[in-house]
Amino acid sequence: MSELTARWYGHTLVIGVDERLPWNLVEALPSERDRHTVLLAGDAPLAAEPVARLIGEELPKAGSIRLACSAPGAGRIAQQLADRLSVDVVAPLGPTMLVGPGSLFVVRRPRTDSWRLHRPGDRPRDIDSPRHPAPSWQVPLPRQPFGRLHGLVAHELPAGFWLHRPQRRPLPADDPAYAIEVDGERVVILVGQPDREPPSPRRVYRWLSRLPLTALGRLVLMPYGPWGPLLDTVAGRLSTDLHVTVGRTAGLPVRSRGTTYHVSVDGAGRTGSRPPAQTMSYLTDDPVPRIETWISPTSGRLATGRPVEDVTDRWLVEVVRAGYWLREADAPGSDDVRLRPAGSGDTFLVDVTGAEAHDLARLLAARLPADIRGSLRFEQRAEPAVEQVDEPARQHDRGLADQDTVAPAAATPVSSAIPATLTAPAAPTVPPILSAPQVRPAPQTPPATAAVPAPATLSAAAAAVPRSPVSAPPQQAQPAQPAAVAEAATPAPLRHRTAEPAPTPPTPPSTDRSSAAVPATRGATASATSASGPASAALPPMPPLRRQAGAVPAPAPRRSNVHEQRRVREHLGAQYDVHARDVTQLLVRLPGIRPGVDESTDAVMADLVAVAATLRPGRTGTEPALRACLLSGLNRLPTALGPVRGWAPADPVPHRTGDVLISPGLLRAGGQAPSDERHDEYTVYSLTGRRPGVLSDRDEVLFAPGTVFEVLDTATGPDGVRRVLLSEVAGPETGAPSHEQVLESLRADASRRR
Repeated sequence: MSELTARWYGHTLVIGVDERLPWNLVEALPSERDRHTVLLAGDAPLAAEPVARLIGEELPKAGSIRLACSAPGAGRIAQQLADRLSVDVVAPLGPTMLVGPGSLFVVRRPRTDSWRLHRPGDRPRDIDSPRHPAPSWQVPLPRQPFGRLHGLVAHELPAGFWLHRPQRRPLPADDPAYAIEVDGERVVILVGQPDREPPSPRRVYRWLSRLPLTALGRLVLMPYGPWGPLLDTVAGRLSTDLHVTVGRTAGLPVRSRGTTYHVSVDGAGRTGSRPPAQTMSYLTDDPVPRIETWISPTSGRLATGRPVEDVTDRWLVEVVRAGYWLREADAPGSDDVRLRPAGSGDTFLVDVTGAEAHDLARLLAARLPADIRGSLRFEQRAEPAVEQVDEPARQHDRGLADQDTVAPAAATPVSSAIPATLTAPAAPTVPPILSAPQVRPAPQTPPATAAVPAPATLSAAAAAVPRSPVSAPPQQAQPAQPAAVAEAATPAPLRHRTAEPAPTPPTPPSTDRSSAAVPATRGATASATSASGPASAALPPMPPLRRQAGAVPAPAPRRSNVHEQRRVREHLGAQYDVHARDVTQLLVRLPGIRPGVDESTDAVMADLVAVAATLRPGRTGTEPALRACLLSGLNRLPTALGPVRGWAPADPVPHRTGDVLISPGLLRAGGQAPSDERHDEYTVYSLTGRRPGVLSDRDEVLFAPGTVFEVLDTATGPDGVRRVLLSEVAGPETGAPSHEQVLESLRADASRRR
């Protein structure tokens, strides 16, 4: 046997001969002020004398240690260490698991203890908690015989509790349920098993309602199988009856390169796609769930905040529980769509008839990651969906009173993009100790870009939807639709709108369907309109973009806090109310801008007032709180996707292809370049630009400070104007268009505007 060694993993001391411990989990173990964690690695029990010697050398002044062992027999050595070192020793009574982010969890049998406190010369004292140290939400299971309540079995998980129907075979310790990361603020309730009948929503509700208030206010319901509709029923009832906010995820979490997604699980235990609505919250007396995190329909990245993105001046896409919803920007949103339950697969709902809307929907779908794109089915909204949601609404009201089971949804086809099986193999004779059960990760989505210093200025023009060489999903691959719902390629007549202005006649569709693009007629019309209207008034030239060495996107901006919001109100004084009227007008036009969980309406108002104040002439001062609210407010505005144009005084040092540029301040894109001075013309492909709407007196697009761009091409025209094509940098492994697609779109936009 090799000699024992002591190694530090962050603030955790590891003693043993095994070098295969997961460094990231061991380093992340929580530190306690008066207690040190010691892990004993190895397959065989270690002798107390050499272990005590190494602990004494590394921790000479320790008053208490928490012990975890890879081999059985921790209790015997724990008491010996307590007596030899004269310290308190907390040791596990069963197999110990390491669960991200660095939590220790003991897999225990029902009605048994998990940890034991050993003191020098005293009898050990049992600790009734499988997690150590315990999270703030930790509560005991409801005291019922054998852990059963109304036909349910409840098991402890590192992240919370697991509710399912009784079964005879024991649960394997390497089931992915044990890999769900611990959140110190939220308690996860995993419901069901993928290969068994789902539990009754009435019984799940009754079990959850018996939890202490400390846990009820922090619930996150998670389906383990196709049981999303069941949890929607339970979450809605809990939030209304008990006046608590209840979270729900779209499936089981997977983690990839620092980002956590939720994937659906079918009845066979296989992972499917990442649903567009990743997490949602149910609020008291609000039947419409609030979407908290979602997959962006324009970039394929994980996003937070308001689940609405502007695609063009006319179209926007909203993420709802059932999928994506494409509609006209000026059309009022309808809760009947937001109330649609998530079924088998996800829906791309097209709200308006016409080739333009359908081509745009398929173009957006073609640019989504493969696992999401493969689960989408297209629908034409032919009439108000009141009748479609009546039955689910009735089930929501009566299901908890007289319904014992919910019919499982049809299994989602397994996507080759996430080829993982969640049904765990049989547990080994001795469960792996200090193990870290894993689920295969979903594809990485790029980090969001955003913030840094104070405002500056820019200029540009209306966005156009890029052309994409990616083929739209083939017609025969779409599932058959009911008679009341028409396929997007052959839309049914629109009956839910009484009147609307006549749209611009679209260009006849090309016979080559490999490039599904919005007809250029509207883009050209919008450009001509903006050139003649007041929205085209010239902005100040944009400041020089600063060159930098590498293309590293800025981190996502944080939300402003109450102190910064109050400081903005004090700083602006009477002007605050003036700008608040513009914000109120914006909120009427865009009702999708809503405060997030634990946010107030005043927070949204203060953030958007900061944006309006920054855009108005005559603003003075660089108040830090105003800057913080500005960045937070930009993140609430609709996203502009596609080419925008700007200009700047001619740069004496010409840009070259491959240059990486960063915006030192707020960039304002919009307006016309002057004809009486030398200037450089910029066409920027926007991924995170924001449209301020009525907050500005011009038609413009805003880029947050710190936004990074890359030069794709430069050329000098016969008029002597240098034209620079820029692409916003969105990070690696992105669902955004490739450089070739962006370059094609920028060149097409530039040639169309000449």
